[in-house]
Amino acid sequence: MATPRGRRPRQLTPEERKSVTHGDFWIPDQERAIYRRALEALNAGQIPYIVAGAYAIYEHTGIYRKTKDLDLFFEPEAVVPAARALREAGFVTRLEDSHWLAKATFGEHFVDLIYGMGNGVARIDEEWIDHSRPGILAATPVQIAPAEELIWHRLFIGERHRHDMSDVVHLILCVGDTLDWERLVRRTGDDWPLLLAQLLTFNYVYPGYRRNVPAWVYDLLNGRAREAAAAEPERTDLTRGPLISQFSFTIDVREWGFTDPRADLVREARALPEIRAIVAADVWDERADSRSEQHEDVLPEH
Repeated sequence: MATPRGRRPRQLTPEERKSVTHGDFWIPDQERAIYRRALEALNAGQIPYIVAGAYAIYEHTGIYRKTKDLDLFFEPEAVVPAARALREAGFVTRLEDSHWLAKATFGEHFVDLIYGMGNGVARIDEEWIDHSRPGILAATPVQIAPAEELIWHRLFIGERHRHDMSDVVHLILCVGDTLDWERLVRRTGDDWPLLLAQLLTFNYVYPGYRRNVPAWVYDLLNGRAREAAAAEPERTDLTRGPLISQFSFTIDVREWGFTDPRADLVREARALPEIRAIVAADVWDERADSRSEQHEDVLPEH
């Protein structure tokens, strides 16, 4: 994949993209049947959702890794109808963390119903649905999460036990030339330093493929970085660390006296009418207790 000096790197061919995979996407038969049951129930109910997680990464990059569950993303308004449809299909429903996560379990396998970010930064909205693309999973037609939103979502996953940097740089490597960079920059918003950090990492990991990212993106984000460096320091009592890793920055909040914006964002999310409607619905067989809601992760591990 090396290219001569001074020449623009060519894009990866489909064969080269497959060369970085661990194998074809394969789901054990029993697990596959359960996922198909869930997907067919949602499709029959005409409930809008998209497939994210490991399968979406595979669709965009060809990289396969075994997963223990199925990630389905919903707008908050679709969560209660989805839970009801899955319940009628034989699943046990559980409201896990009220502002972003529910689960539907069938035996030892489960489906995650994700409708927001665990750190409270955002909810799943219509752009996830509008920009998704068709695919097939467990012999069932589905919609695959867009790469732009997958990158945005993964910017916040930096736990000690789970870091999604490799997903981000692989997405840029494999589909960077087709990304809607304007949408990605807009979605990132005030959290643009996280995107810039990942772009610098991408340049380090793949120095021959810098042009997968348009020059204007570097210019814009580097310009913002220069302005931020020249500005007066922001609040010295604030840390955004818990937005990336709640575990790693616990000491900052509990012992060093830093203010945690995550707590306020989660509180605000739980106060939203659409989230309150999810909590009040009668579709939940089980509910997490208040203690478990205080330890929500940014995303389930896949």
